[in-house]
Amino acid sequence: MENTPYLYDPLLRVLGQQAHWLDLRHRKTLAWMMVGLLHSSSRSLCAWAPYVVSRARSSHSTVRRFRRWLANDKIEGHSLYGPLMQRALVGWVEKTLSVALEPSLWWDTYCMVRVCVGYRGRAVPLVWGVIEHGSAMVA
Repeated sequence: MENTPYLYDPLLRVLGQQAHWLDLRHRKTLAWMMVGLLHSSSRSLCAWAPYVVSRARSSHSTVRRFRRWLANDKIEGHSLYGPLMQRALVGWVEKTLSVALEPSLWWDTYCMVRVCVGYRGRAVPLVWGVIEHGSAMVA
């Protein structure tokens, strides 16, 4: 956890370059969520809390803050993610990239389909959509 602020500061700068934030606290919360995600390697909000430096006395307060951010109707994820991905793709011009179609089946009813770019062994989603489909095999 000692290197958490070293990751937080660059993320905060990068997130501030490309978007017009309605509230600076939204950007800070997203940066802490990204720090927690990267350090914990988990999608669980509770797993992110130990990596956040804040005045909160309990991890429950931090998790509640993350949930409020995710449920906030004023924050449009696509308007934040799009310019961020465009900047990343411009930096990857000289790299060899692979494109993958990743379907995931949820509750045997819905299929989330993502088009991803493979970079440094990770799949970075470009676009995604959810369709009502009983199988993970899509045309």
